[in-house]
Amino acid sequence: MAETLIPNWRLVGDWFDLCNCDIGCPCIFSSNPTQGFCDGALTWVIREGHYGEVPLAGLAMVAVVHFEGNVLERNREFGWLIDARANAAQRQALSRIVAGEAGGAFAAWRTLTLKFHGIEFVEMRAEHEPEAWTIEVPGKVSGRGGPFRKYMVPAGAVCLIINPPRPEVTPGPATLGQAEKNEVTAFGRSWNWAGRSAKHFPFDMRGPGAFTWRKPLN
Repeated sequence: MAETLIPNWRLVGDWFDLCNCDIGCPCIFSSNPTQGFCDGALTWVIREGHYGEVPLAGLAMVAVVHFEGNVLERNREFGWLIDARANAAQRQALSRIVAGEAGGAFAAWRTLTLKFHGIEFVEMRAEHEPEAWTIEVPGKVSGRGGPFRKYMVPAGAVCLIINPPRPEVTPGPATLGQAEKNEVTAFGRSWNWAGRSAKHFPFDMRGPGAFTWRKPLN
């Protein structure tokens, strides 16, 4: 779509992933994944949002992702699971956003894509609380994570990493976490990576303007 035809949009909320890396996930620092590849269930919990006049608050979406090599290379294979509670206008809006057709960070992510396995609208329960990050999509995704505090984290605090370069969200504070559960069977992928890495970012994503994580934000 021509940028002049794309309405202004904004998504604000909480993003967390559950993946197969060692805890601390080298991808946070744009290094290669621990095992040379990434299997990830990436969840966006939308607190506030709109696409033009279409409200998007209260919905959620999950990307089932696999890539080999560096997180900033063109190597992505992924499919999207989007909250079935979305009405027709919301489904169209979120489909355009995540497909990279509406600018912003998702358009930048599109440049890293090898295979797009499509979008499915499914029942899901996605919740982010400070101590529990949960995603349940019956028959497809079952995940649960939370902050990792095993070593030398002050009582009541979390391990924070400030402004790491993440293609999935705009820069912000990342909370280091651990996946208690990470089971996926979707888009031709199947894994069980319990006990591995997790992390959380608050996000504030907008379009249709251009975005790149390779240069400082203006």
